[in-house]
Amino acid sequence: MTKTKEFNNKIHNILKVLPIHTEISFSVTDNNETTYFGLRKDSEEISYANNRRSAFEIGSVTKSFTGNILAQLVVDSKINLDDPISNFLSFELKGNPKITLKQLGMHTSGLPRMPTDYDDRKNFIKENPFSNYNEGELITYLTKELKMECEPGEKAIYSNLGSGVLSYVISQIEGRPFSEIVEERIFKPLEMHNSTFSTKNISTNIIKGLDKEGNFTSHWDGGILNGCLGIISTSEDLTKYAKATLDPMNKAVNLQVSNIFPSRPEVYSAIGWVLVNSPKTSPIIKINGGTAGFASSLFINREKQKALTFCSNIQPDTYMELIEPLCADTVK
Repeated sequence: MTKTKEFNNKIHNILKVLPIHTEISFSVTDNNETTYFGLRKDSEEISYANNRRSAFEIGSVTKSFTGNILAQLVVDSKINLDDPISNFLSFELKGNPKITLKQLGMHTSGLPRMPTDYDDRKNFIKENPFSNYNEGELITYLTKELKMECEPGEKAIYSNLGSGVLSYVISQIEGRPFSEIVEERIFKPLEMHNSTFSTKNISTNIIKGLDKEGNFTSHWDGGILNGCLGIISTSEDLTKYAKATLDPMNKAVNLQVSNIFPSRPEVYSAIGWVLVNSPKTSPIIKINGGTAGFASSLFINREKQKALTFCSNIQPDTYMELIEPLCADTVK
């Protein structure tokens, strides 16, 4: 656990330069044994916090759940990865691009990062930008205004829209809201009691998000695109999810990480995950997430049976600069 202690000490030092009310909650799992850590900055003091059950927005970490649901449906023989999404939509995308389910899950669909019109709407809420982007607006964009970044399958381009469309397509396949599908297929089986898509369903302590200056931020809802960033969870619940991901017999996860597409040297886009495959270390799958006032990560080393979960109310840019680069070393 030497690496874990070093990681914890480094996080403690980083907190010294971050705003008051900054709070982090992380766990390290090594061969099914988990240790939880919590730190909070109050005034100028940094104290240990028992916050494994405190709820944080996890942003794009949600995408690994969306990819897992897709993989589960394939394992259950309900669909095939290479099915075109047009099979499940009641409308035709502008230009009729031949996008498959797998391409949505791997960021190779050619869809842009976001709908080009989503922040130009009269009812746009800057403090909660995804919240009221509704089904009608999504369909109007996809049928009348869509501009592809490239041909489907040509390259990996990170797309919140792609993950959001995937969750929308899954809801069409299953005939119910995506949040209900995740609840039934992941939250309940793994006993993730404090994980949800809505703050209304949380009975545990909810941490407040912070911007760079330390001001409290508004909660973000995923709206119709909630498969790209909608989940609220805890360190304890994410650890349960991480342990399920570590299971070498987990067919859905095996499917997720065996389908890869090169995005840059030694880095591949998988279904809901990023795979880092360096000849110097064991393969690591990871995903980072951020909203206005939160940042989180999952780092998984299936070969060595190690995992790191990290939740924080640190502004995403600060998190990616100061903390994310430290995470991988903990599970190597």
